[in-house]
This record gives sequence, structure tokens and C-alpha cells, in this order.
Amino acid sequence: MKKESRLLGCLDTKAFTLIELLVVVLIIGILAAVALPQYQKVVEKSRSAQALTLLKSALSAAQTYHLANGEWPSSFDELSIDIPWTGNTKKYNVEGDVRSNRDWTLQLENQTTYVSLLMLRLSGEYEGAGFVVQLAHTATAYQNILGEIACVENSSLGYAKSDGDFCNKIMKGTYSFHQGTWKYYKLP
Repeated sequence: MKKESRLLGCLDTKAFTLIELLVVVLIIGILAAVALPQYQKVVEKSRSAQALTLLKSALSAAQTYHLANGEWPSSFDELSIDIPWTGNTKKYNVEGDVRSNRDWTLQLENQTTYVSLLMLRLSGEYEGAGFVVQLAHTATAYQNILGEIACVENSSLGYAKSDGDFCNKIMKGTYSFHQGTWKYYKLP
């Protein structure tokens, strides 16, 4: 009898109770619920930073082309830059040169009234958001941002999040103005 109670006492001191295990699982669940959205934001910011770097390179090449030729390019082939994307999926359906991968589209549009470079999300949580730089534009609203990369969100292109979720919360931009369905944010 004495031997049996000593064995039970030994098991009691070395085992976890069901309550203790449930508390640990609950704590891990709470930490995961808090950490996962932050992790997703960091991943999106990283993907966006890569796309933004390519846009900056295209902008620099377009400005160099403009200085050398007195006009803006109408094709990426005219630029001294290698764009690694080979797709041709457009997000904003205007005539121009397009390069895309599965997540982003880079569009060069040389129209009568404006010339712009767009980098827009094709899919995912932030579809319809991205970046734009107006190289030339006849509309007064764009005169203050010519040559500057702006963050944009466009609900007509599939952006279904709340205003500022991409440009403000992910890219830390500040609201600048809106033109039609385009919401422009100044990047830091």
C-alpha cells in the first residue's frame, strides 16, 4: 500500500495537468493571432519594396531617355534597363508596354495627354494597389507630383480593402489627393 502511494506521488510531480496544457495552447494561440498579421504586413512590404525598386530603375531609365531624345519612351525596349518579367498582363487597361510576373504588372503608358509608369498588384490581398509616377501630364491635379513616385489604391481595379490599408499602413504613405477612383498617397 505504501509502495503504491509513493508511485502515484511521483507521477503527480512529474506530469502536466490538462489545465496547464490548455493554458499553454491558449497562450500560443493568442501569440500566433497577434503575430500573424504583423508577419503578413512585413512580407507584403518586402514584396512591394522589390517592385518599387524595379519601378525606380525604370523611372531613372525613362528620365535618361527623355534627356537624350527630348521625348518620353513608348516602350521598355527603348530603355537601357533589363526588366526580368516576361508576362504581359495589364491591370489598368490602356495602350502601352507591359511587363508582368504573377503578382505585379509594370506598365509604361505614353498617351497624348500624359506619360506614366504604373506598378500595380495583379492579385492577392492588395490587388489594385501599387505605385505610379506621372512623367508628363496635362491635368492640373498632377502638376505637383510630376516625376515623383506615389502610392495608389484603386477600387475599380479590384482594391477591396479600406482606404489606406496598403499605402498608409504598409507603405507608410500620407494621403495626398484622389482623382476619380485613384487615391494618391505621398511616400516617405
